[in-house]
Amino acid sequence: MLILKVWNYIVGYLIIKVDGLSLEKFINLAVNNGIFLWGIKRSGYTSMTACISISGFKRLKGIVRKVRCRVRIVDKRGLPFLLLGLRRRKMLLVGLLAFFIILYGLSSFIWTVEVEGNAKVPEEKLLDVLAKYGIKPGAFKKGLDISAIENRLIIDVPDIWWASIQLKGTKAIVKVVEAVQPPPMVDKNIPCNIVASKDGIIYEMVVLEGRPMVKEGDTVKKGQLLVSGVIEDPETKTTRLVHAMAQVTARTWYEGQAVCYLDKGLTRRTGRKVVHRFIDIGRWVVEYQKEDIPFKHYEMEEKRVPFFGEGRFFPVTMVVREYYEVEMLPASASLQQLKEIAQRKAEEDVNKKIPSNTKIVDKRVKYDMIEGKGVKATVYVEVLEDIALEQKITVE
Repeated sequence: MLILKVWNYIVGYLIIKVDGLSLEKFINLAVNNGIFLWGIKRSGYTSMTACISISGFKRLKGIVRKVRCRVRIVDKRGLPFLLLGLRRRKMLLVGLLAFFIILYGLSSFIWTVEVEGNAKVPEEKLLDVLAKYGIKPGAFKKGLDISAIENRLIIDVPDIWWASIQLKGTKAIVKVVEAVQPPPMVDKNIPCNIVASKDGIIYEMVVLEGRPMVKEGDTVKKGQLLVSGVIEDPETKTTRLVHAMAQVTARTWYEGQAVCYLDKGLTRRTGRKVVHRFIDIGRWVVEYQKEDIPFKHYEMEEKRVPFFGEGRFFPVTMVVREYYEVEMLPASASLQQLKEIAQRKAEEDVNKKIPSNTKIVDKRVKYDMIEGKGVKATVYVEVLEDIALEQKITVE
């Protein structure tokens, strides 16, 4: 059905209106003579509209005389009629051709690079490495070896262990998974102690080698000895040094803060947005994607990407403006909404500090008013994590 619609558009077709008392006979005679009608709609007992091919319309003359009806063309549709109209408006045709050529050219380049999944590795660092291998605004997409660039990114940035690059239209989406850095390890043949890597309360201890110096429920400080690698024989009173090994799980805490002010006004993005795209050529600006902004309140973000790179002799810039719809929060709900916004930002702050190999067991939020003009949210998160850190024993 879709193929038929496309074919009819390519060869062109007519919408006709038929008036007469024998519409059924008209349809039967047309079908018997191999004339295809579709989209038939009755607008009354003696009137109907239908779609017909150009060649089929030319063969209707004998049928019209037989059934004594009146046929007239209501509309002409399809590519032939579109081209005929454009031929009379040569400048418009030239403009459309230029537009499609420019659009095709622009779609062959990367204009925006988005990085997802990084929490500790700075986005600027990843973008610099990607730019080094050709993934950058203004880069030509053809010829890029995506698989090789993914491998180079992992090699050049040791803090990530997996990367994926997808080219969608003019956008490069880079997804990364950060590596979990293990604590510094000491050679198994070298005697060492286990000390606390941070403050906490011991939750569970599994000692494989060494002498425990603390027990479950004890509060420990950063650097405190947890498992000793110095073992004394109670009978012979001799001392031997071992490589202490243990997993020490402790309750630790992280804190995140954020402040929101009432005098700045409260808005919230609804999730709807409109994108405008322009080509800035010095004194001229060409709009090639623009639609009305249906939002009463919105926030605008603009990105400008040089087409040929910075400092080139031909200043062509791709301008992308994103309009995000926002809703104004009512005054009666301002304080509560302010708390929610402050809490969300505080949670984002604390999540950046929590290692990935932890288990969250509790979360608390505290609010403080700031001179009656704003709210400060503090999020306290309690986690379970391994705080065992190997420390070489120095023998004097």
